[in-house]
Amino acid sequence: MTSLPADCLDDLHDPRLKRLYDYWQARCAGALMPMRAAIDPLDFRYILGYVTLVEVELAPRRYRFRLDGSILAMLSGMDYTGKYLDALGMPDYIDFVAASYDRVVDRLRPYAYRKQGAFDTKTFDEETLILPLGRDGTVEHLMVAVIPGDLAPEPGKVLI
Repeated sequence: MTSLPADCLDDLHDPRLKRLYDYWQARCAGALMPMRAAIDPLDFRYILGYVTLVEVELAPRRYRFRLDGSILAMLSGMDYTGKYLDALGMPDYIDFVAASYDRVVDRLRPYAYRKQGAFDTKTFDEETLILPLGRDGTVEHLMVAVIPGDLAPEPGKVLI
């Protein structure tokens, strides 16, 4: 079992993530989560390049990247669009990301974390917000926003 960082949903550092979370909450309209159709990417252009849409397949559970944010693809050097998480070839990273996605799918609620460290051969420093989209108590998609630590809006801020 992969150990996940503490949930920082109530203490998001990056104002863009706070704004996206507020947007998601407004779209819930009294439900556990909004449906994907209730989300309009034009409403969050300020963070769109940092957002990835992940499709959740339930039986067996797999995660497929429907759309990878353009800035995230540029920073990682790889566009995940159309790829399955379990086919990326980075076992430590895959285990960590799958565990964070599983947490959201199993608990039917958002999760946010700050993480700094290394997976496989890559170093990570990021604040991440994972938002469920679906209906009838079933998560169908995940909207994942990742803000790399060196792109924090406040100069000198370090995300840990």
